[in-house]
Amino acid sequence: MLSLTVVMVVMGANPKESPAELAAWIDAKLETSWRAKGLAARDVAGDEVFLRRVYLELTGTIPSVAEARDFLESTSANKRELLVRTLLDDKRFAEHTARQWARTLAPAGNTRGPLEGWLRTEFRKNTPFDQIARSVLTATGDANASNPASFYFAVGNTPERVAEAVGRGLLGVRLGCAQCHNHPFAAWTQEDFWGLAAFFAGTSAAPGRVVDNAAVRIVADGKEYAAKFLDGPAPKFEAGRSNRAVLADWLAAPENRFFAANVVNRVWQDLCGTGLVATVDDLDTLSPEARKEILDELAAKFAASGFNVRWLVEGICLSKAYQRASIASTVAGSAQRPVRTLSPEQVFASLDQSLGLKKGRGFGPKYTPEGRTLMAQLDAARGSTPTDFKGGIPQALLLMNGSVVTAATTLEESMTLRAVVDAPFLKDTEKLDTLYLAAYSRLPRQSERERMLKVVRAGGTTESRRQAYANVFWALLNSPEFVLCP
Repeated sequence: MLSLTVVMVVMGANPKESPAELAAWIDAKLETSWRAKGLAARDVAGDEVFLRRVYLELTGTIPSVAEARDFLESTSANKRELLVRTLLDDKRFAEHTARQWARTLAPAGNTRGPLEGWLRTEFRKNTPFDQIARSVLTATGDANASNPASFYFAVGNTPERVAEAVGRGLLGVRLGCAQCHNHPFAAWTQEDFWGLAAFFAGTSAAPGRVVDNAAVRIVADGKEYAAKFLDGPAPKFEAGRSNRAVLADWLAAPENRFFAANVVNRVWQDLCGTGLVATVDDLDTLSPEARKEILDELAAKFAASGFNVRWLVEGICLSKAYQRASIASTVAGSAQRPVRTLSPEQVFASLDQSLGLKKGRGFGPKYTPEGRTLMAQLDAARGSTPTDFKGGIPQALLLMNGSVVTAATTLEESMTLRAVVDAPFLKDTEKLDTLYLAAYSRLPRQSERERMLKVVRAGGTTESRRQAYANVFWALLNSPEFVLCP
């Protein structure tokens, strides 16, 4: 096994490497790989595409009209770099990142709220990810509170469920199939699965709390298993030290061949639509050749940075690889990035942003009875990963055929629409520009402007023209473009 420590020595990874230097390394590495495979990289996307993309993927929503105008009208040569840094400082970055990782760590859980709340605090502080993992693995206390112990509550807090969640979320391997028999597709055995589960034996001994237990063995189906790491030497337990702390030392170490690789692969998938390798949940099945193309070296750089998630995200977003134009579909590690359907959270957050609705808890389409139903339907379309969402045209139809957007795109409800329609100083073309910026983060193309002007000017009375603008806005929000991340 080639450890990440060895890779760092070979590559000379520098913990002081800037995000811009990381971006340059990513581009050089990928372009070499693409040329070897005969793949042609697409051109860098325009400002309008980059703007919408980076807002959705760093904050979970689209930009406001003012934010879109400021960026698109800027002539600064480094405006993309400045925007990325601004969004990383935005509190919404921590909120969006926490939501993604809470779903990764507890994909099947319906009680992720406390876990997401704790993660939000950690990402706001830019806590190194190895420290986040250590806090989760060694947590004790109230499992219903906003603290790392909430992870155990979210996944069910039985040794087998915790082991499966840790394997998948923190190591990128699926151990569940080895619970009842040796894994049919990977090298994991029942001894591997229950050896990891043994570290968590007794954590649920106190109802509603996570506690430590000195036991290092677990009994399953009448057979006893000793606590063991998935690879490497046998654990060395010390008196007075938590057994889970021993596990954390192994799992979150720079030389662990799964931990850092899992984080960078998932972050890449969240930002670029596909992982650096074919699947984020099967790092154990990858060949050494697949890992060495970029994954292991990027993981080594991430570890050398002190497991700095913000540094990693900034470096990826500054790369040409991230900023390339997208296509309808692609495969992991190729020179293209896919067009993606927005997640349910992104849909409603973007609707709130576009429409300019009343602020505060309990307002907006998400909180209406139909909105809650729609949210549940969209949530059911999720796949096995945060970016694996099976929506698309069905999602658009759910919006178009319901009353959620229809009710919100009225002069009485939408402050955006009312401000545009009632602005005496705006020309018709300027009003249309504002509605397009609100919905698509771009200006209308000439053909679109001409077509929409005909709709607006067809009405003779002032009230007819006002309603025409409402109809235009409704059509923009109910188009496929609104529910896509380019």
